Amino acid sequence: MFFLNSDTEKYPKVEFQLIKTKQEGKLFTITLNRPEKRNAFTPTMVHEVAFALAYAHFNKEIWCVLVEAAGTVFCAGMDLNVFQNPELDIKNITLPAPLSQITIGDAFKYLEKPCIAKVEGNVVAGGFLFIGGCTFVISNEDAQYGLPEVKRGIFPLQVMATLLKIMPQRKVLEICILGKNYTAKEAFDLGLVTHLSTKENIKNDTITLINSILENSPFAIKKGFEALNKLQNLSENEQHQYLLNILQEIKNSADAKEGILAFKEKRNPNWGN
Repeated sequence: MFFLNSDTEKYPKVEFQLIKTKQEGKLFTITLNRPEKRNAFTPTMVHEVAFALAYAHFNKEIWCVLVEAAGTVFCAGMDLNVFQNPELDIKNITLPAPLSQITIGDAFKYLEKPCIAKVEGNVVAGGFLFIGGCTFVISNEDAQYGLPEVKRGIFPLQVMATLLKIMPQRKVLEICILGKNYTAKEAFDLGLVTHLSTKENIKNDTITLINSILENSPFAIKKGFEALNKLQNLSENEQHQYLLNILQEIKNSADAKEGILAFKEKRNPNWGN
């Protein structure tokens, strides 16, 4: 975790420079807001996104996170000019200092809530870290996905680590080595995109997906994410006992009791989280 709960209590005083945030009911939206640079991220943008994700993680009123982007490109990866010359990065002094150096992949891993990437433009290079960290990726069918790093003498190492959690190793190496663009349909077939849509329908399709998530127990979902993260650090002999303990915790929760009662009474449950 890059921030403590006490850090996120400062959220109302933070003035974001390179992203926008909005909370509507149980949905929290993060918008990459550097369209003039094709939403290429800087260290400050990474800092802002990680803090926004930490705020969403600790806020019990937030049950789902949406990541979208201003402009015609979802994200063109890291801003190489800024990363090569850190003096060009404009710091955001309203942000709390992180506990350690931030990596985008880990920032999403710590969220432990459903996160949707709404992709309406191309995703390039390090932009894969944003969509790779999300639970769902709903894409405009016209969007393209590509890792051109090898054409510039670089290899997308962090992206490779993210993609290995999503698709087979051979396909990950193919994408990294060939450096070509893939269509949204090809990205869907690879498992990188979870939902295909169109320019005309993506807004409504995203709302439908959000509503489907919000119908279900936020506490059970959070414990599912927690278990998934924990399993990676447990031996095979420890896993089933750990999962049995988590299941018992979920079964004893108010949400589980409400869900069973609502099922018997043939009504929609009122989740308390």
